[in-house]
Amino acid sequence: MSPRPLVFFRFLCMAIAAAVLIAVPGPAAADGRLVVRPDTPPWVSIGRLNVAGYRLRRHCTATLISTDTVLTARHCLLGFGAQPWAKPSSVHFVAGYARGRFQAHRTAVSFEQIGREATLVRLSAPIDLPVLPVADGSPPIPGATVVQAGYSGDRSHVLTVDPTCNYLGIGGGGRWRHDCEAIAGDSGSPLLIDGPDGLTIAAIHIGRNAGIGEAEPVSAGQLIARR
Repeated sequence: MSPRPLVFFRFLCMAIAAAVLIAVPGPAAADGRLVVRPDTPPWVSIGRLNVAGYRLRRHCTATLISTDTVLTARHCLLGFGAQPWAKPSSVHFVAGYARGRFQAHRTAVSFEQIGREATLVRLSAPIDLPVLPVADGSPPIPGATVVQAGYSGDRSHVLTVDPTCNYLGIGGGGRWRHDCEAIAGDSGSPLLIDGPDGLTIAAIHIGRNAGIGEAEPVSAGQLIARR
């Protein structure tokens, strides 16, 4: 490991340790995920995205990238039945959520797909919380440390962070390959890299293929024309 990644990794571990509530207990601790305080930056920018239908519910993860917009995955917003999209009023973004408590709650008013999966969700009103910036689109070096944070299906009422996963390179369709411990519920969750101003969103997790995580890269350029 080169000096630069090593310095960043040590700094990141200290920052995460300062925000940790508890480590994931029991056997799950072996996968390296940590439960973090969702009311502290940068984690407060990441929220649970709840989609409710008639007798059906599901959740994903989304990230506040401006005061009234979150970034998530397209398949999280599929409608129930034959509907191509969920009704915006049935989509709820809950920022800084943990065990029934949260920092802010907004419903969606519209969706805008900016990639095959990357989708912006416009919120019903601004949220006065820090936002996470989107990176410039340059991929890291294969093997570089990335950070993934989401509301995993097995720990769906707390925000878990995998601080030690790696970017493995580009796979089919331009998707990033990674070894983060991301499962159902983590769809739409950010993969974060070190930027000039701190952690930035470089990609969103969209699923797994043959046991390897897949993410769609995003860039600040995708957002410029939409502001």
